[in-house]
Amino acid sequence: MKLLLIDDNELDRQAIVRTFRKSEWDITIAQASSAKEGLEQFDSEDFDAVLLDYRLPDIDGMEVLQLLAKHPNHHAAVIILTGASADEDLEREFIEAGAQDVLFKSEIAHKHLTRAITHARARHELEHQLQESHQRLRALAENDSLTGLANRYYFDESLRAAIQRTKRQQDQLALLFLDLDNFKFINDGLGHVIGDQVLKEVAQRLVHVVRAGDVVCRLGGDEFAILAHNFENHEAICQLAQRILDDLRKPIMVGNNEHSISSSIGIATYPEAGDSASDLLKAADMAMYRAKQDGRDNYQFFSPAMQAQMEERLRMEKELRALIPTDHFVLFYQPIVDAQTLQVCGAEGLIRWDHPERGILPPNEFIALAEEIGLISEIDSRSRLNACKQLSQWRHQGLVNDEFNMKFNVCAQLLTDEDLYSAIITDLNLCGLPGHCVSLEITESILIENLGRTAQKLQMIRDYGIDIAVDDFGTGYSSISYLKELPARTLKIDRKFVQGVPTNPADCRILRAMIVFAKSLDLIVVVEGVETREQALICRDYGADLLQGYLFSKPLPPAAFEQFLRDHNANEWSNRLSVLNALTG
Repeated sequence: MKLLLIDDNELDRQAIVRTFRKSEWDITIAQASSAKEGLEQFDSEDFDAVLLDYRLPDIDGMEVLQLLAKHPNHHAAVIILTGASADEDLEREFIEAGAQDVLFKSEIAHKHLTRAITHARARHELEHQLQESHQRLRALAENDSLTGLANRYYFDESLRAAIQRTKRQQDQLALLFLDLDNFKFINDGLGHVIGDQVLKEVAQRLVHVVRAGDVVCRLGGDEFAILAHNFENHEAICQLAQRILDDLRKPIMVGNNEHSISSSIGIATYPEAGDSASDLLKAADMAMYRAKQDGRDNYQFFSPAMQAQMEERLRMEKELRALIPTDHFVLFYQPIVDAQTLQVCGAEGLIRWDHPERGILPPNEFIALAEEIGLISEIDSRSRLNACKQLSQWRHQGLVNDEFNMKFNVCAQLLTDEDLYSAIITDLNLCGLPGHCVSLEITESILIENLGRTAQKLQMIRDYGIDIAVDDFGTGYSSISYLKELPARTLKIDRKFVQGVPTNPADCRILRAMIVFAKSLDLIVVVEGVETREQALICRDYGADLLQGYLFSKPLPPAAFEQFLRDHNANEWSNRLSVLNALTG
């Protein structure tokens, strides 16, 4: 055992040394006659216990005790030696400050001293173990187990402390809220093991790229936060955000495979974006959301205008949730005509929001929000049933024949619904409609994302007689391979490929090639966005089967569409195109 004896009285020191010589213990005793000398020895060597005189000439014994107890590298049981009379308050004060025992010099004997040291060492070891356990528990509480970064708890505490420090020091503080782009595809598509490796690499890169003193945290999932202090100006934060974006764009190697990833960053500065931790985090989250909206892989600063837009978004979200059950979503119908006969042979049901205050709203004002908050499936399901009811009514009224086809869109969320097939059949049976009267329109981007999971489901729907149409063809991947795997019967060519026809020869060649390609796969071709007679004539000449666009009609509410059906004269339309063909031919 190794002891350190700190006492300015040499006679007392020698008495204690003689007492230990009577012991059978293997004890080495180092002596110091001042607090400074004793602290120097304690700092340079390891000791099992320290016998400390409570009165020293250079530093008060209580202060020495506190320095010993808080030493970062060395720990030892400390016994206070006092020559004063019994003083319970003094004893309690030393024990509370970290001492393991208090002995009176007048009581020092072999029996008392060895027992005190034995008990002190046991108590000290227990306290040390408890302290280490507390430190381990704190590390677990404050650190993310996957990446080793600080976790959400530590982030919350650090952000609050940083705000208070910034207030006192009139410093600057920025919160960067970072979300990985499309990480879900890696995590779900390749598995959580790969996803975890990517997150670890992202964490290492963030630690490497930030400045000394910046705090990097993983908030959960693929969300990270960075607290930046002491930056000179706004441009310094821009540079930090850009370094992060640039570094994360570099391919990530997991095993022998490369994975590409990017991030969207929202930035909130104190006090411009808020004066509390919750306000700063909300502001940074809003800015990150804007970065996502602006194409991802960029950073955005929070601004008051952004706050107003977010409040409007939250208001619309609340209205969406409240109005779905009240059927404030209505369908407008745009006619589809046969390219050869120009008879109306179908319609596309297009969703509109009949807002109680703002009137009829087009889909671009609410569909994206409905998708994001998970309401689009219910909106689409209700709209599908309403479209089937409307078609059934028109059939009974004799406004359309048995071959008239109603097309409606299917969102990505519904395609993952295991009950989609049964739900569609239920709607058809409820309305007394055969399968061939309806068509599901699915955008090719949705098909690509869910190809493996949806092909079999769509085949069941097709087997019931329901048409499957690939919508907006040409705006996404336009892959021949996926068209071969899907049970699609119809291909809708997007309006963007018609706009330059017939004045732009290149656009004419592209449009023709797309129609020829689709026909080679025995697909029915619908051309959207037909606005002029010249375009209708060219599409028909190229081999298109069906035409849809403002040339014939814009989307109409049910009553107006019924009137259109009554007024439409296919022979008159045919004569117009024949005259045009003769003039241009």
